[in-house]
Amino acid sequence: MRTNSYPDEPKPTHNQPMEMLSTMEDLPLKSVPSQAPMLPTTDTDPEVESAEARQEEARTIRYAIGKLNDFLQWFAVVLEVTLIIRFFLRLIGADPHNLFAGFIFALTDILLFPFVGIVHSPTLQGYQLLEWSTLIAMVVYWLIFWAIRRFLLILISSPEEGINSN
Repeated sequence: MRTNSYPDEPKPTHNQPMEMLSTMEDLPLKSVPSQAPMLPTTDTDPEVESAEARQEEARTIRYAIGKLNDFLQWFAVVLEVTLIIRFFLRLIGADPHNLFAGFIFALTDILLFPFVGIVHSPTLQGYQLLEWSTLIAMVVYWLIFWAIRRFLLILISSPEEGINSN
């Protein structure tokens, strides 16, 4: 048995916790509402659900094709602007050893590879060059991107809607 090291304290009894519980006020019990799991109702038509799912899938595909179309338009504009910059740099006789001009020429050389030598480009004076191949490439690339974008618009439009010309 344990001895009490503090003589002024009352001697512990085993029923003390029960005495404390009996002195507490009785709190009203809160009822918990029972919630049944939400099950799908049996009166929904599976054909309606599948039609809605198909419409949602069609909207998603139209959105993706529309975004691809927007990307192609952006890419075509960047390509055309880069080729225009090259054409004017060649026309005014920019030094190909300059950092910016050399970068533009190196970048667009890849794009112009299929068109090199298609038409003779006359040299005006020194570095000045009228590059017909750049102008031809700009027209051909514009036509290719235009055809791809029109095809994508045909894919996402219904026959009744028609196609807006962009």
